[in-house]
Amino acid sequence: MYLHRFLAYTVLACWIGLTAVLVGTALQWSAANAMTEVKVQRALNAQKEANARLASLPKRDLHAAPQDVKALEEVQRANDQYVTKAEDASEAMGDALNSELVERRQFWWELGVWGCLTLLTSALLAESRDSDERSAAHR
Repeated sequence: MYLHRFLAYTVLACWIGLTAVLVGTALQWSAANAMTEVKVQRALNAQKEANARLASLPKRDLHAAPQDVKALEEVQRANDQYVTKAEDASEAMGDALNSELVERRQFWWELGVWGCLTLLTSALLAESRDSDERSAAHR
């Protein structure tokens, strides 16, 4: 009987601890979701900016004057910087999406374990009360 009660209270303590962990994971998932939204928006903006810059890029003329060639090279370098910025933003977006996915999976696993502990704790405590009532009735 004492072992049964010990087990019930140990499981209850684990349930209480896991509840705090579960709330923390839910908050982390929410923060990761918000961060993902920001990074997706940044990636989209960088993509739009790079595409607009590419569309405004003048066509290269093979018979252009040397000054025009230098100006075109500067514009091309600036365009390359925009493309690099868009690629970096896309990478950051992918990392944020993966991080959010990991947080979501962790949350659902923890919720499943929490649910199992809830059922186990209630069963143990209900059985403990029944045995206490039976022993009190025999006295």
